[in-house]
Parts: sequence; C-alpha cells; structure tokens
Amino acid sequence: MTTSGKKKAPASASVDPAADGQRYLAEVMAEIDEEVRRRRASGDLPARVERELDELFLEFSPVAGRGSGLSEALRMVDAAAFIDPVVPVDSAKSGGAAVKRTLRSLSLWYVGYVTHQVSQFASAVSRSMHLLDEQVSTLRTQLDAQRVPPAEVIDVEWAHAPDAWWVKETVESLSGAPGRALHAAAGDGWLVRVLTEHGIDAYGVDPRGDRVRRADLELTDLRDEEVLVHLRSVEPAALGAIVLSGVVDGMTHGERQQLLEAAADRLSPEGLLVVHSLSAAAWAGAEAPPEADLSTGHPLRPRTWEHLLGRMGFAVRVAEGPAGGDYLVVAQLRDPVRPAR
Repeated sequence: MTTSGKKKAPASASVDPAADGQRYLAEVMAEIDEEVRRRRASGDLPARVERELDELFLEFSPVAGRGSGLSEALRMVDAAAFIDPVVPVDSAKSGGAAVKRTLRSLSLWYVGYVTHQVSQFASAVSRSMHLLDEQVSTLRTQLDAQRVPPAEVIDVEWAHAPDAWWVKETVESLSGAPGRALHAAAGDGWLVRVLTEHGIDAYGVDPRGDRVRRADLELTDLRDEEVLVHLRSVEPAALGAIVLSGVVDGMTHGERQQLLEAAADRLSPEGLLVVHSLSAAAWAGAEAPPEADLSTGHPLRPRTWEHLLGRMGFAVRVAEGPAGGDYLVVAQLRDPVRPAR
C-alpha cells in the first residue's frame, strides 16, 4: 500500500485499455455463464424466468443493434416461440392468489387452445428462418471460397517427420496437458502416433482425405476435416492442447485470427497451443513446396507470435530450430480474452 492508501498497480500491468476492456468483459461473461449453469442444475432458474430475462435483454439491448448475426437473432426467436398458458397466480393481496387460481382454472382450456396454435405457428416460422439462415450461410461460404481459396497445408519432409527436432520438445510440453491433444494437419497421423506412444491422449484432423485414408488400418484416430470446421464443432474448454504444423504458415491474417480465436475458446484453462512454423528463409528457399508460392499469406516472425498470442492471454515461449529454417511456439493459456458471442 502507498501512503495515500491506494493500492499500487504492478509494473507488469497492461496499458492497453481496449485489451483490458475485452479481458474484463470476458471475465464477466464467464461468471454469468457459470452462474446460469449452477442455477439450472439446482432448479433455481425456471424456464419461465429465463424466457423473461431473454425478453428483457432483447428489449433493452437489441440484437440487430449490436452487430450480431442472424443466428444470434434466431436464438432469441427460439426462446420466445413457446407461449406458456399457465399464468402466475402470486398476489400481494389477501385472497388474491385464490381468485387468480380460480380464474386460471376456468380459462385455461380456452387460453391453452389459442396459445397452442400460436406456438405452432411461431415454431414453423422459426424453422423456416433457420433454413433460410443455413442457405444464406452456405451461399456466403461458397462465395468466399470462390473469392479466396482456403490456405493450403504446407508439408516439408525435413520439418514434418518423427525425427524432427521440435517433436521432442512438443512431447515434453504436452506431457502435462490438462486434456486431450489435437494435431492439425495430422497427415497420416505420424505425430499422433508419437504422442500416443508417450502416453498422451491425442488425435488428428487433416483436410487432405487421401492422407487420412492411408492411416485407416493403423488404428489411429484421424478425421478428414478442416481444422477450423472441427474446432467450431468442439465444446468450449474441451481440449488440453492443440498442435498446429503446416497449417498457419500460408494463412492470411483474417484466417489465422479466426483459427486462433477458436483454438483459445476450445482450450481448457492452462491449455497449451503449440505452433510449428517455417522461417522466412525456408519459405523462400528452393526446397519449399509449390504451395508456398501459391499461398495467399506467409509465415510470421517469432516476435509477431509473441505479440499476437500475448494479447490473447497466452504466456509464450519460442524455440528456434538448429538450422534456422523453422521455429516452435509453445503458448500456455493463462488469462484468455475470448471473442464476444
């Protein structure tokens, strides 16, 4: 404490107001989500009360005015689609509850008949809007794919093999991972097998179906899937570690940011994000594959990774390869700044 009685801020405190605001908002949202889960489990949050809260939020903080998409708006429509004909009978007046209960019993058959039809209509409209949202999303994805093709997986024989220098460091880092480990792009599952041999529960995804099919008979848990698509299907905080090799090198900034945000959201507290990347020299070297020339992006420098992941709440460590052709980023999730939903 200082002489004025105010607590002195630590020397390492953030000086970025925007980052502090995002971090504080993420903490508040996490506390709200935890409180909702606790009250649901204990029965303290009836469905009627939750619907009323959703309606109040929609009234005073319109979804359309906050930049949310159609999916978020449809969530509010789904919550309000059911009309409850059983009105509350609580009353502050003596005998009021009994009178209300009698009136409710006398009119429930009529009100229930009407609300049932209205609820059916609202559900049909909601389903139709969900179909429209799905079709619009598919169309947008197709247009984006035609405009900018997805980043290619960059495979280099000397860097993506079980005897590569960074594999040992990855195994050591993941030995204490708090959950299952995901490797992308896994190829034929070579790193998944190495991790499994060291007692790490690991699986892999790769968008190149021909590589995945080669490992079908080896009992390796591999999925033919884009890493970002897969991460979006995983529950938040469900993974203990994510290893990215040959994935982020050729990505644009927007693609890379989407992937990192999804990875941070799916990692459990103290989870690890491991990124293997080629250096700029190796990317421009004669041994680089043709995909390097055809990519829309390029590898980041190690300092850029420290800056980028540091802003997202990771503690970052970088290890340089012995020949200077690649490097390894090991980042542990400490204080996540999760994207607003």
